[in-house]
Amino acid sequence: MHSSLGSRRLSRSITAAVGLGASLATFASFAQQGPPGSGQGAELQEIVVTGSLIKRTDSETPSPVQIITSDDLKASGYTNVSDVLRNLSANGAGTLSQGFGQAFAAGATGIALRGLSVGDTLTLIDGERMVSYPLSDDGERSFVDITAIPINAVDSVEVLKDGASAVYGADAIAGVVNIKLKKTYVGTEFTAETGTTQYGDGTTEHANGIWGMGDLSSDGYNFYVALDWHHQDQILGANRNGAFTTTNWSALPGGVNTQPGAVGASALQYPDSTSGYLVNPATGATSAFLPGCDAASQAANKCTFAFPGQIQPPTTQINLLSKFTKALAGDWTATVTGSVFDSSAEQVAATTFGHAFNNTGQEAGSIVNITFGPGKLASTVVYPVLSLPATSPLNPTGAAQNLVYSFPDIGPSQVDVDTITYRLFGDVKGTAAGWDIDGSVGIMYSSMTQKILGELEPGVAQTDLNSGAYVPGVSTNGAALFAPEESDHPSSTLGVVDVHAAHTLFDMWGGPLSFVGGAQYIHKALNAENPPSVVDGVQSGTIAFAQGSQDDAATFIELGGKILPQLEVTADERYDHYDTVGGASTPKFGVKYSPIQQLAFRGTWGKGFRAPSIAESGTAGLAFGQGNTNDPVLCPGGKANVKGTFNALCAYPAVGVDSGNPDLKPVTSTNATLGIIFEPIKAFNVSVDWYRIDLKNDIISASSAGSFYADSIGIVRGPPAQLAQCTATTTGGTPCPTANVFTPVGYPAYTLVPYVNAGETKTSGIDVDMRTTFDIGSFGNLKFELNYTYISQYELVVSGTTFNLAGTQGPSTISGDTGNPKNRAVATLGWANGPVSTTFTVNYTGAFNITDPSIGDNTCLQALVGRGPSAYGSAISSSTTTLPSQWNSYCSVNHFTSVNWFGAYQASDHLQLHASITNLFNQVAPVDLQTYGGGAELAYSTLDQDGAIGRFFLVGATYKF
Repeated sequence: MHSSLGSRRLSRSITAAVGLGASLATFASFAQQGPPGSGQGAELQEIVVTGSLIKRTDSETPSPVQIITSDDLKASGYTNVSDVLRNLSANGAGTLSQGFGQAFAAGATGIALRGLSVGDTLTLIDGERMVSYPLSDDGERSFVDITAIPINAVDSVEVLKDGASAVYGADAIAGVVNIKLKKTYVGTEFTAETGTTQYGDGTTEHANGIWGMGDLSSDGYNFYVALDWHHQDQILGANRNGAFTTTNWSALPGGVNTQPGAVGASALQYPDSTSGYLVNPATGATSAFLPGCDAASQAANKCTFAFPGQIQPPTTQINLLSKFTKALAGDWTATVTGSVFDSSAEQVAATTFGHAFNNTGQEAGSIVNITFGPGKLASTVVYPVLSLPATSPLNPTGAAQNLVYSFPDIGPSQVDVDTITYRLFGDVKGTAAGWDIDGSVGIMYSSMTQKILGELEPGVAQTDLNSGAYVPGVSTNGAALFAPEESDHPSSTLGVVDVHAAHTLFDMWGGPLSFVGGAQYIHKALNAENPPSVVDGVQSGTIAFAQGSQDDAATFIELGGKILPQLEVTADERYDHYDTVGGASTPKFGVKYSPIQQLAFRGTWGKGFRAPSIAESGTAGLAFGQGNTNDPVLCPGGKANVKGTFNALCAYPAVGVDSGNPDLKPVTSTNATLGIIFEPIKAFNVSVDWYRIDLKNDIISASSAGSFYADSIGIVRGPPAQLAQCTATTTGGTPCPTANVFTPVGYPAYTLVPYVNAGETKTSGIDVDMRTTFDIGSFGNLKFELNYTYISQYELVVSGTTFNLAGTQGPSTISGDTGNPKNRAVATLGWANGPVSTTFTVNYTGAFNITDPSIGDNTCLQALVGRGPSAYGSAISSSTTTLPSQWNSYCSVNHFTSVNWFGAYQASDHLQLHASITNLFNQVAPVDLQTYGGGAELAYSTLDQDGAIGRFFLVGATYKF
């Protein structure tokens, strides 16, 4: 394991931060001097709420917006913003977690509002875009990594649970997460905290400080700098023993032992082995065992071994942010914000070790590496299967024998990423000729160093086996000899120019009619390549590359105001023109009607869109595991034991290769909300909002688009291979008589598929948001808040076929296969009295069944057989035709409820002590036998990550100078 991530780039980050600070100081020296306090009287009572650029005096807009304050972040019990947002009730299927061990976007966390993938949720900082992560989700969708946000610089997080493309442009289909930074800060504050689980692992250290000077109203400027350092240790799956850690299901009828090394795991013809054994290349029979295991032990599954996977990877974030605000003449201000975010993480791939005899193509007598890259068409490089020479003292047969060996000294594939993100924004705002003008310019750059370990060079490995330089079971230098570290340096760039102006047109009966007009220019660029050794086919590895750029020029207008004292109306229109896909117009309308002060009705309707990402439409390619499928020529219809078929290819792990499609159209959507707000007193507010999103032209792989696109899919074949062919048809599941013959066509290497506009998603549901406070006199104050989301509809339409996925595992092919529960809720109860405060937070995820009709898993049995919790195999044998009753309890993933506690004591004016316990009652994550997304190859949804981690204790202190 290579877990020494720590603070590899601390010095580099600090150096960059000093450079940014110097830039801020230079700006200050040239800023126009205004008299102290000029234009800086009492602050405006108006506010700007996410989803609109029109100032208002209340936060209840026509669109539903959830506001999370900095105090709420602290009271959550978590130490970073990403954990808080992961538990949003509106965050659903498609969310991405660092705990997902086989993500293409290794090391990142993304939010998927409404379960519509991270690519359909727009993440902003202070209302402006953030650069995309250098790696794409599923190798396809661009998104913002939310781990790189300093929690101490956050003033609030506003979650717009409604489409907002008319204001913000593309990617805001499912909603917007706007992280608002502190506008100004004066003083010094330092926080340090540390914690660990009750098992003594996953230890976390967190320290942050913020320092600021200058009062904007009296001094004419403010400058602050915030530094946040966060590190957490790994949690190994081997250190947990809940039911979700079970990998041996052979005790149940039809159950399979899915541990690596077990006979039949994942229907492998040859079990993995960390000691090694030999196979006769002519007969396919085992010919000898290397020291450490014998035939009897292997048959009894006594040669299994543990997968060294992580429930929680080791991560480190170093985030530095500085902000300088200068009062200019009149009411004009200028602000420069600069930041450096450095995030390091480790990911151990949730797959087989990848070095045994069972890789794609190896059972056919060869190792097939796929080669693909910019300017390089997809092809294959074929190596003979690894063999142990006759001259080896470990080979008693007198002839070269095929080697089955998992190279434990190399271990599984591992990815280490270190991403540095630079962000520099300048903003000038003020009033001229009755117009409120705001102009900003920003440039952002995210650069990653990605190191990949544990991938084999088959040609070199065979040479070292032949020469005796490497002896299986004896040598420990395999990584140095033929699995060298691979590395690449993906990067992402974003440039933004944004100018808008607001003006009151005239007064209506209810108030002024405001107009906002603006223009934006957005430039995106992505450069993500694979290591040269992988591109050339010399070394095994993941193919996922993307190169290209996009330029978007947009104009927009917004009208809003109260026609009557009781009636507020808004109307927005935006036009974007992309140099890649042309233009798109997105309107939006909103209304809020308050017949009485205590009651309001609201609703919105609008259009949205998402331009194809660079990875989907640019110079791009991706190799991915399609799951088990049949070869249509060598096993027609997937029916085994039929005369002429090759049973090994009736269910083999196929590899698909996607390529960028420049002819893709934008994804479009129609969004609507309808709600009611009830506020009988200022201390109590409840809103109920219905939402609906109809998303069309969704971009998916043609392999998932049904028979309509079958003609665009082709199988690329390697050379013919010698396999066992059935010589007679059998019935009743008995094995057929076989003969070893060469296949009449080449062995399937991979499936070549394009991206297509083939999907439509329809989702609707209800949000309930309630907050109330109680003054209980000398006993203090109580505060209660509830955020609840119910999904009543989640339909995926592909090629005219509708799949109902609400409350199921589907769509399981998106991101981390989290499942799609209908119910999620977060409730908090806080109490404060004098120097003491405490908060209890309840996070609830509803139950769902493990079927996914969109991939053909229509029954529990099909889901259990179809994929299973790990790459080592399904929990139940594929020969099972009727589900035994003992499995019924695993047909659904039970609901999960965890409780977090936070307490604080204000010891003095300067010192506050605090403590928290997440998962207070140590609730264990429920079993999910269909997901592939659980960390460490374990059967749980990452939505229930707290249940896999277990009870976690934290103590800390904050000191203000």
